[in-house]
Amino acid sequence: MNARLAALLLTALSGLWLVEQNYALRASLANAQQLTREQSATLTRLKSTLNATAELAAKNQQAQVTLRQRLDAASAKALQRENAITRLLNENEAFRHWYRTELPDAVRRVHQRPACPSAAHCLQQLPAGQPLSDAGKRAAN
Repeated sequence: MNARLAALLLTALSGLWLVEQNYALRASLANAQQLTREQSATLTRLKSTLNATAELAAKNQQAQVTLRQRLDAASAKALQRENAITRLLNENEAFRHWYRTELPDAVRRVHQRPACPSAAHCLQQLPAGQPLSDAGKRAAN
């Protein structure tokens, strides 16, 4: 009977140990599944961010190409204008005389005004009722 009782006690203890191990394994499995869900969500967000970044990079690249084309077109147009001015200077004495003549004082004054960061600043620099200063003379400080 002692052997039977010992075997029964041993079986009960091993059953309790197996139940505890089963509980620990279930908790570990639940933690692993939660971690897997979190990592999957993070991976989905990262893929979305990567796709958005790739789209933005493609748009940026296209914008750079467009700007480069516009710059090339503007450079070509400036070169054409410069060539036309040179040709006209070589062909036309009156144009050559006009081109070498100094700008009128009013035009020089406008070109020598400091740059305005905004329209409000420009209005502050041009007081009402006061004439513009002579661009050819230094202002008295």
